[in-house]
Parts: sequence; structure tokens; C-alpha cells
Amino acid sequence: MAANKDTILSWLADLCAAIVTDADDLADTADRIVAAADLDAQAFAPQALDIMRVISESVTDATAFDMIIIPGTVSVGDTFDAMTILVALGLSIAGGRVDWRSRPQARNARARISSAGDAGLAVASAMGGDGADLYSWLSAVVEVACRLVSDLAANAVPIVRVQTGISLPSTVLAYQLYGDAARAGDLVDIAGSATPLVMPTAFDALAS
Repeated sequence: MAANKDTILSWLADLCAAIVTDADDLADTADRIVAAADLDAQAFAPQALDIMRVISESVTDATAFDMIIIPGTVSVGDTFDAMTILVALGLSIAGGRVDWRSRPQARNARARISSAGDAGLAVASAMGGDGADLYSWLSAVVEVACRLVSDLAANAVPIVRVQTGISLPSTVLAYQLYGDAARAGDLVDIAGSATPLVMPTAFDALAS
């Protein structure tokens, strides 16, 4: 059974709306998604890949990177396989565009790109000779992306464990740690705290 174009295009439209911020890119991509519904399978595949490219090139932070995922409502089958390849491409392009704030973040991103790449390549391999060019191309894209994000991880700031003994506001801790109370937001994000005014007495933070 062929992949469901409507499901794929609806998913791409949602990603486009959530990630693409440039007005011209947003309008152009939205028009292309509408037009792609009338394409045959041979023309649809490269169009879907290029739409994912545009979306992924708009990723600038970890939140947008994490959005590139197959919806849980999609069952295993041709549609899932098509999305698997699109996710592999999307994460590969997006990974190098994010300013990863810590080494663990960058390493986790690389692991996700590698895993998604393996899944996408497995789909391409199962296509036999019809998927040979796709396999070669996607393999190269994933390899470059993993190497790039590995370099970013090597240059990213390490994580340290902070213990205070008493609960303090994030602004106070940010000033004590970095000399800049404005970095309280980053401190809260890395620590995963839901209470910025009363931070945990032990939490992870950027080393600098």
C-alpha cells in the first residue's frame, strides 16, 4: 500500500507552521504543500524531501529540533516509512543549526540524528535497487550531520553539579554562578526546575 500523501502533508504543514518563521518561506512552503497533494508518487517524494529541507533549515533551537518526530498516531507501514526518511533528513539538517548550550545536549542530538539516520537507511535499503540512490545520498547527509554535531559537542560548555544547601531564586544563583542575573532563564532550563523562585538545593548547570 502506498504512503498516505494527505497524512504526510498535514504533518509537514504542522511542522512548517510551528518552525518556519520567515514570512516568505512560510507562504511559499505552504503553497508547495497544497500543490504537492496533486503530484504522483514519483514527483511527490522529492517534493516532500525538499519541503522538509526548508522546514529543517528554519530550526534555530532545541525546541524546534525536538518537534521533528513522527506523530504517535501514525501506524507502522508505508506512511510511517516515508516519514522515517523525512525525519532522518530533517534532524540531520537541523542538528547543525542549533546553538547547543551544553555538551550533553549536543551529544543527545547527535545520538538522535544517528538513530534516525539508521532507521531511514533501513527503509531505503528495504527498497532494493529502487532505493540505492536514496540510500547513498541519505547516508552521506547523516554522516556529515553526525560529524558536525560531534564537533559542536566538543566545543560546547560542560555541565557541572551545583549544591547550595538552601533553596534560592534563580536570579540570585545566576548572579553567583555567572555574574549575570539575566542568565536565570538558562539556569532554570538546564536544571529542569519548575519553580524559578525556589530552585532545588542540588541541580545541573552550565560550567560557564
